Amino acid sequence: MDFDYKYWEKLLHFKKGESLADGEKFFLSPNGKKNPEAELRATISAFFDPNMKVGWFNYHPQCVFRARYEFFKESGLLKDAPVIACPELDEWKAGLNAESITLIFSSSYPNNPSSLFGHTLLRLNQKDKKNDLLDYAVAFSAVPEKDDPGLIFAFKGFFGGYKGLFEVTKYYTKVNEYNNGESRDLIEYNLSMTPAELDRTINHLWELYQTTYFDYYFADENCSAVLADLIAVGYKDDVRVNAHARWYYLPGEMVKHFSTLDGRIKSTNYRPSLKKQVAKMWEHLTPAEISEVKDIVDMDELPEGITNTKVLDAVIGYLDFTHYRIKHSLSEGQQKMLRKALIKRATLPKAEMVKEIYDQSNMPEFSHNPQKFSFFTRVENHNTLAGFEIKQGYHDLMSNDRGFDAFSQFDFLNASLIYDFKNKKVDYDKITVVDLISLHEYRFYDPQLSWRAKVTNERIYDLDCKLCHKVNGNAYGGLSFRSPKTVFSVMLGVFGEVSSNLKKGFRAGPGSEISFYAQLGEMYKIGLYNEIRFDATKKIADDYYNQFGLRHSFFTDNKRDYRFESSVVSQFGSFKKNTVIHQVTYGQFF
Repeated sequence: MDFDYKYWEKLLHFKKGESLADGEKFFLSPNGKKNPEAELRATISAFFDPNMKVGWFNYHPQCVFRARYEFFKESGLLKDAPVIACPELDEWKAGLNAESITLIFSSSYPNNPSSLFGHTLLRLNQKDKKNDLLDYAVAFSAVPEKDDPGLIFAFKGFFGGYKGLFEVTKYYTKVNEYNNGESRDLIEYNLSMTPAELDRTINHLWELYQTTYFDYYFADENCSAVLADLIAVGYKDDVRVNAHARWYYLPGEMVKHFSTLDGRIKSTNYRPSLKKQVAKMWEHLTPAEISEVKDIVDMDELPEGITNTKVLDAVIGYLDFTHYRIKHSLSEGQQKMLRKALIKRATLPKAEMVKEIYDQSNMPEFSHNPQKFSFFTRVENHNTLAGFEIKQGYHDLMSNDRGFDAFSQFDFLNASLIYDFKNKKVDYDKITVVDLISLHEYRFYDPQLSWRAKVTNERIYDLDCKLCHKVNGNAYGGLSFRSPKTVFSVMLGVFGEVSSNLKKGFRAGPGSEISFYAQLGEMYKIGLYNEIRFDATKKIADDYYNQFGLRHSFFTDNKRDYRFESSVVSQFGSFKKNTVIHQVTYGQFF
């Protein structure tokens, strides 16, 4: 039988000249990480040695590298090898009792920058199960050695600094973590797998779980990329499964890619977050009932004679959601009230069974691609310019929200060039390192702030300076109020700017931004914003500037958009002198 060398490299996670696996115990040859042939010879030799022990737990190689072993047997390479009993592996597989696999997408978590892309994991569905919460979940994630602050965590995640490990745990722990604790929807994609494909996947999971870790990178060696490589071992001859064309691999892209593979997804299930469930419960309350719930919560005391089941359910829902939101730290009074409410509710009639309908527009297979190429023309106080922009990712406030959490933004690594017709000059226009916006709705039961943070190198419009630039950063926080199709936010914060064109070379101080965005129909979005900044390094009463903007976006599909934006930027220290800017843009996602 011919030996499938391509599949051997797939088992080794071999790409671009070496294996992505970084744990030394994954290799039986000292050169195995970079030499597949040496690893092949060492593995065959190990399978014939009845006394050899490998892996983190010192089992025989046949019992550790089970996917390799089965592949070599099928290839006719182990005809005279001894057969070693593997009770630990057999017990583990019997405990999993898996008959199928589900790919899980956890939607983005706007108030945690490291989770803005979403997350993926697998669920191993047991035979004859009664509740999928008792199935096993398989997740691959970074494991910090200590509690690093957010910026350090993001830096190490992007540039390396954490080990990535597989975790096998009960699915209900992941539902509690993502669905309840982080208010993330879970979208479950049931995969089509033959028994042989399933067995290969589980055997390879055991290999990885027993021997190795991967250096974790947010961009390309993350929860989705490594899981896709795992599943690709199961789908032995399908080269499409873990294919991706970009230098990064986003969780939503993994799901979107699988949805294009004929027959790989059998069915889909949507599990709304606890926050969405509480919000839906809130919709069924009258204003008087909402007021009653707030009074009960504020007093930390349940009235003795309460019989309104909707109010009781809302109180229980509020306390349950708060329990997860503040990491299991209900006060003693809240705990007593929750117990009392549950006991009281048990004595009253059951609620009428109503199948709630939830907004499922954030399913990633509906989304536009993350990269974008745009052409634009602009007029700045009668001066005409033209240019183009390359955006590496990912989604902005004026993009089509279908497939994303509405009114969110995570732009990174964008750059644009312009040509000034009047001055006959080509120059860069703007470079965005990162621009994050989370317009999180402030609600009674979920009082979280909205925020914005960005770092850019952009044009200066508030000084008499042609084609000049500044490095700009800001951090704002505030409140947002939302309906399903609109959002209004007010934020305050600080900014800082550095440029050789500024008198002191820099300026910094307080700033504020008010914005309103609305999705009008399926094809049109409008946005208004006003930002004012004060330079605290000078006399604030005189040293300020203001920018007001009106934005329009039109969508024909999820592949392209058309935008028109007008903005007015005041001269520094004056509201009377302005730069008026109009821009028309065509954008193509790819």
